[in-house]
Amino acid sequence: MKSQMIDEDYDDLFDRIRGNLGEHFSNYMFIVMDDDGDLFYDYTNHRVGRMLISETKADMDGDLDALDIVWDAEAEEEEEADGTDIF
Repeated sequence: MKSQMIDEDYDDLFDRIRGNLGEHFSNYMFIVMDDDGDLFYDYTNHRVGRMLISETKADMDGDLDALDIVWDAEAEEEEEADGTDIF
């Protein structure tokens, strides 16, 4: 199932995206927006699409304090000071 608002020129690209996702995941959804704000989305089936959108929205609307992010600014500062790169 898909919503087509973006130019057909992208069909080959979207087919490759579907193929790549399908190789690794039995349930997937992807959403893209072009520079004009036109949307395209596709998913494996209607129930999966609805569930993934619902779960994503709930996650994005969730409590940001629940995120377990550890910022190690001290280590970054030390590495920058001695010239080593953290990556």
